[in-house]
Amino acid sequence: MLMLVKFIHDLTTNEKLQRAFAENPKKTLQQAGLSAKHQALFKKRDPQQVSQALMNELCTNPTIGFWFVPPINLTSISPASGRQGQTLEVTLNGQYFTDPMTADIENNTQKIPITLQNVTGAGQAKSQATGSLTLATNLPTGPYTVRVTSSDKASSTLSMGFTVNARSGNKLAATAAKTSPARKASGTKTAPARKTRAKTPKK
Repeated sequence: MLMLVKFIHDLTTNEKLQRAFAENPKKTLQQAGLSAKHQALFKKRDPQQVSQALMNELCTNPTIGFWFVPPINLTSISPASGRQGQTLEVTLNGQYFTDPMTADIENNTQKIPITLQNVTGAGQAKSQATGSLTLATNLPTGPYTVRVTSSDKASSTLSMGFTVNARSGNKLAATAAKTSPARKASGTKTAPARKTRAKTPKK
């Protein structure tokens, strides 16, 4: 049941409740069955926060939420970069995600899907989605726009929110083959030939 919506409605139409609230706000909020979180909103006396809480509660109702749900909004991706050839586990943060939804990174010529595995906080002011992103080894490097698309085809983007970097070169072991000096032949040493002096014939 939409307790906050009901309380606001009753407070604006029921004079008896208005008097009780004016005399003892804390007791009136408790008797209305509001959650501690909603009671705290009234204590802060911030109309913007109360309005946002009303909107969030309305969005939980399938019928009403269809008309009032705020548009999907992407605020960040982590990590925000990767190398060619990598498969990354990524986290998308934002507001009013839907389940299901889709996501990708893209530029003028490429569109690489993010395979989403889990969406939490769907339809809420704080949403998160996790999934995997595979970067091909020949994927062009540079900045990419990150896009999320809701189940009703509304989308939100982060311009240049992700960067593809060149992959590291294959680092071969830098062990140059050490060439040992040539071994000397181990044959029998031959003494150098003696020079023989030509004998002069006797006269």
